[in-house]
Amino acid sequence: MKLFNLAYRNFFRNTRRSIISGISVALAITAIIFARSYIAGILENMSGNVIKLISGHITITTKEYERRERLIPLSESIELSDEFYGSLPQDDIGLVSPRIKFGVLLGEDELSIPALGYALDPEKERNIAGLQKRLVDGDYIKSGERAAILGEGLAERLNMTVGDTLTVITRTAYDSPTGMNFVVKGTFRTGIGGMDRSIFYIPLDIGQTMLDLEGRATEIVILLKDPDKAVQVARAIELDGDYSIVPFQFHTVLRYVNMAEAIYSVFYLVVLLVACSAIANTMLMIVFERTKEIGMMKALGLNNLSIVGLLVIEAGLIGTVGSFLGSIMGTVLSYWLKYKGIDISMVSSTASADMPFGPIIYLAPTPLIVATAFIMGLLVTIIIALLPISRAIRINPAKALKTI
Repeated sequence: MKLFNLAYRNFFRNTRRSIISGISVALAITAIIFARSYIAGILENMSGNVIKLISGHITITTKEYERRERLIPLSESIELSDEFYGSLPQDDIGLVSPRIKFGVLLGEDELSIPALGYALDPEKERNIAGLQKRLVDGDYIKSGERAAILGEGLAERLNMTVGDTLTVITRTAYDSPTGMNFVVKGTFRTGIGGMDRSIFYIPLDIGQTMLDLEGRATEIVILLKDPDKAVQVARAIELDGDYSIVPFQFHTVLRYVNMAEAIYSVFYLVVLLVACSAIANTMLMIVFERTKEIGMMKALGLNNLSIVGLLVIEAGLIGTVGSFLGSIMGTVLSYWLKYKGIDISMVSSTASADMPFGPIIYLAPTPLIVATAFIMGLLVTIIIALLPISRAIRINPAKALKTI
């Protein structure tokens, strides 16, 4: 306690220097909390879009379809039999929705605009993709009708509006040409440029007829009652056949984001080290300015461990105050943006369909992020201050007392 009281008084001996050092740490902690919350917000945003628009909580395809997914092989389909549905763990599953993904070229005079079609069950997809809530014009599709809803950007590229006729020319599962006319019933906006410019949806039963896939689908999307059990449920599914069962956490995009988050952790540490260099400079000045004082304390019997302990407590006080202020500022900023959000529609409007993020990013701060940043700030402050503090150990009391 004596050392702490002495360090507390020394903290205010040069208030300006202490404040500058504390502010540098506070700004670094604020930046770290903001950045980590922003990355977490992007991950939540992309996870939500992946679940709703791409994969659900679990996606089932054949392994050959997964291997050749870029080619969209319709021949690699799944039979929608009672036996297949019965083999799924019903207790954990909230909804099962079959989909057919197929590629087409669209256009009036020349079929030149590439697009991606999805044949899906309109009623089931209300609870997954929620397309009826994303409509900007027209109405939602129904089973049994030759109607389609187009991405807003795709409709603009085709110069089509609600009520126009969309001619779809593609190939069946047996690789023979096929086509069908659809009434454009509505247009939707996801805010993801790549999807809005290239995707349209039709009813599943009509798509099965057009593509010679009666009673079959290329992928099965599963919505769980508890999304946190996605990996566990995926491992528990046992199907007769060569199937690929992938939980949403293993989606390619989310794996890349998680890798990026790990890389950013190194960036956070670098930012903190740069900010804490001000504290290293402060402690070095303290040792130089108090050379005579340190020599006197040694002469009066204070050992090296106590001297180092005193200076470490001083550095810790600066780090604690700076980290505390930074945690407060970072928390207030992050939680404010958690509810207000950051509009990135300018970026998301040009994003590809493979990077489903936007258009609003809501930060996702957590107590763990704040606590980790605070502890990191305090520890790095003390560690980086040890280098100049170690010079105090080498001070000779007799020589130090002669210092002016």
